[in-house]
Amino acid sequence: MLSPHQVICCWRVWPVNLKGGGMIYRIRNWVVATLVLLCAQAGAASLSDIQVSNGDRQARITFSFIGDPDYAFSQEGKRTVALDIKQTGVIQGLPLQFSGNNLVKAIRSGTAKDAQSLRLVVDLTENGKTEAVKRQSGGNYTVVFTINADTPPPPPPPPVVAKRVETPVVAPRPTEPARNPFKTNQDRATAVTSSNTVTRPAARATSSNGDKVVIAIDAGHGGQDPGAIGPGGTRGEKRDDFYRP
Repeated sequence: MLSPHQVICCWRVWPVNLKGGGMIYRIRNWVVATLVLLCAQAGAASLSDIQVSNGDRQARITFSFIGDPDYAFSQEGKRTVALDIKQTGVIQGLPLQFSGNNLVKAIRSGTAKDAQSLRLVVDLTENGKTEAVKRQSGGNYTVVFTINADTPPPPPPPPVVAKRVETPVVAPRPTEPARNPFKTNQDRATAVTSSNTVTRPAARATSSNGDKVVIAIDAGHGGQDPGAIGPGGTRGEKRDDFYRP
């Protein structure tokens, strides 16, 4: 007795010519009934293809089946995804090794949970999360795994370095003396002060007999300074002394 898959492969449709030149496809009812019964007893789909779209942050793996698959997927760790398929046999072409520069590192066979199942294991290069969706197109089915890498935490902001701002040194402006608003510009002219002692040029006089007489005048200042002192000890405060050499 043939297996269900062999029966499907041997299932053939032949054309039948009708009167008037027409053509139809005709299948005996008993053949169809037999195939449906065998497939129902088997109750399994077969994996036919694996397609991988591998990126650095996202990967998409498409598993194609002939028939409706009975599957389950699990993700025990952040870097491993397992797909359990209700199917017996051996899947050829595994393991699939990738460069390791993208999210999917490898697809390999794993330990099945029972004798009627197969397990596929997807190894990741970094932590990721997986979503699985089943799609149907006629008698074909696909199970699409979409794996997204975990978003890394944002880097900490750079430390703020306080910069010391040097204040430029400004030379102080020269201060001007306060002005009296009641004085005119002429009054503000710089006054020249003199000492209390006034020096006067010596006056010369002529005596009656023709001799020259030198007259020294010292007005004196009062107090402890009585003025000039003559040859005989006489004091010349506020009077004129005549001295003949």
